[in-house]
Amino acid sequence: MSAVLDTLSSLLGGPAPPSVRVPGLEVSFGGASAAEWAVALVGVSVECGVAPAVDAAEVVLSAGAGVAVAVGDTGSVALGFGDGGTAAVFGGTVAAIHRGLAGETRVAAVNGGAALAALRLNRSYEKRSVGDIVRDIAREASVDTGSIEDGPTLPFYVVDDGRNGWTHIADLAAKSGFLARFAPDGTLDVGPASEGSPAQSFAFAEDVLALDAVEQPPAAGSITVVGEGAAGSQGDAAWSWLVKDPSGVTGTAGSGDPARLVCDHSLRTLDAASGAAEAASATAAAGATTARLLVPGAAKATVGATVAVTGTPGGTLDGTYVVRGIRHRYAKREGFTSLLLLSRGGAGGAPASLAGGLL
Repeated sequence: MSAVLDTLSSLLGGPAPPSVRVPGLEVSFGGASAAEWAVALVGVSVECGVAPAVDAAEVVLSAGAGVAVAVGDTGSVALGFGDGGTAAVFGGTVAAIHRGLAGETRVAAVNGGAALAALRLNRSYEKRSVGDIVRDIAREASVDTGSIEDGPTLPFYVVDDGRNGWTHIADLAAKSGFLARFAPDGTLDVGPASEGSPAQSFAFAEDVLALDAVEQPPAAGSITVVGEGAAGSQGDAAWSWLVKDPSGVTGTAGSGDPARLVCDHSLRTLDAASGAAEAASATAAAGATTARLLVPGAAKATVGATVAVTGTPGGTLDGTYVVRGIRHRYAKREGFTSLLLLSRGGAGGAPASLAGGLL
């Protein structure tokens, strides 16, 4: 057999591709070993998205599984294939354990997004950057942070308990043209979508199981953002003044209809208002082309990363997309697949529903 494979390899100009890729899976919560988890596992589902979506993982264990796991245990999920190794896709804490009479156990885990969504905080900030405010909110929720971009400095910003901490962070990210999301290691990242080479590429008729895309007019054309205060014309110290003419704190981006006017009292400078208008325009443009892509497991395609699609009929769906939401599924019968929610680019905004369509 080895001689036959070597002959095929030489004729094809390279190693023969495997006909079957065996999924790889590593789950670790509590004190059980990886081997014990591997025997007990029936299936795993991991769902992640940009703020204010809350990431979650569900691990299904067989009846009579000898794995000891408790609420509050920390751990991680890594997925991949035997020929390429595994990559972390989720890190978090066990939030609930569901047990039934049939013996099956479902372990539900969440990351810091749940803690931020539960946080209600009343606090004001003066002359602090967006990154400083995000880091302080995360600290209040005992959430570890990773890469947090500073973004614009806001002369005055109020966090109130009318909205939860995760929604405030999503709003701050949107003002700055950033995405707020959790990395696979469970740390909070806030910054622009990843730049550079795509994290993964998917070729039609090779890697793509299903793909559909929607093209529509942007939700907004010309966007005008009006702030508050006189800092735009009288210097930063005048952020609290009232002005008759708000042109000094008014920014516009985009063009065409439908025109949108947004008033945001947290924006007290011309630069902040202009930046928010640019970010809103980019978000509207990103929503003009969205796609749902189902592929064999894509553990490297994290939220906020870019992926490439090639070889589609006529090239109409080819291009580079930003991952705004993802659902990984592993089952011993069905294998490992990933459903990606994509946009052509832009920042901000929660992903559309992962339900329906390709599932």
